[in-house]
Amino acid sequence: MSYEWDFSILLQYRELLLNAALTTFQLVALSVTLGVLIGLALAPLRMAEARLLRYPATALIEFIRSTPPLVLVVWSYYCLPILGGLALSAFWTCVLAIALYSGVFFAEIFRAGVQAVDRGLVEAGLAVGMRPATVLRRVIGPVAFLRVLPPFTSQCVMAIKNSVLGSYIAVGEILYEGQRLSTQTFRPLEVLTLVAAFFVALILPMTLAAGALERRIFLRYFRR
Repeated sequence: MSYEWDFSILLQYRELLLNAALTTFQLVALSVTLGVLIGLALAPLRMAEARLLRYPATALIEFIRSTPPLVLVVWSYYCLPILGGLALSAFWTCVLAIALYSGVFFAEIFRAGVQAVDRGLVEAGLAVGMRPATVLRRVIGPVAFLRVLPPFTSQCVMAIKNSVLGSYIAVGEILYEGQRLSTQTFRPLEVLTLVAAFFVALILPMTLAAGALERRIFLRYFRR
């Protein structure tokens, strides 16, 4: 079976596709930014010695981690207006749901990064006359950063991929508009291939840049 590819037809809908790509960028940027803030807020609570702080934070993290992100998006969109009277647009519902889902993973990533720093390294830095700020910059920071960067990058990639869940509640992101365009033009192969290429072009440079940054930090601080 032969198929004649024709991507030229997509040029007629370039404005629609560009707006959909912009919506995806906005959705990803907002959800990742809010997710990082949520993670930074939950990580100290997760490590707190006081049980009144640690237990609720742990329960929230484990509950959200156990919930599929699609269920979280759909539940937030359809149930929050009924149960809490909170009626948000589909876009902001998707942003907050993905941010919350990503945030609990970011919290665990940050916690693991901090706890990965050997206390002996800190004591050794102080013993040789380093100031606490210098120890933070030259010892704690690089070690924690190297531990955090790979899983942090992976979670950012997952947030980008999870942005397509907005299509289930009619957010005008790239997959939603691509599906509509597929049925309108009867060219699903071209449209969905373009959608896939968009995500590859978005994710691949980020992962390569993160890998290069990780190698640079390692060579600067840990090369013998």
